[in-house]
Amino acid sequence: IEILQIDCCACAPAPLQLLSHGYFAYAPITPSLAVNLQLLQLVKTLFIHITPNTTAWCKTLEVFLAGRGYHLTTKDNLCHRFGNIYHWYSVL
Repeated sequence: IEILQIDCCACAPAPLQLLSHGYFAYAPITPSLAVNLQLLQLVKTLFIHITPNTTAWCKTLEVFLAGRGYHLTTKDNLCHRFGNIYHWYSVL
């Protein structure tokens, strides 16, 4: 997990800046979460070989991160947000 600070303007929207750093943004205007493109590709490949289950994937990731001292402090849970990111990554 890393915090990436970017300066946004009309000529350089946050999602494009995040994409240039290798991350896919959760929201098109003010994303509070972005996922590494390589991780999204891993999940996409995994879901080709097993039944897609973002809920199980997210719960596993939350437990894995919590065991390493990382706790998400956002009001939206990871599963909902990751599900949206994965959906749009897969569609686009």
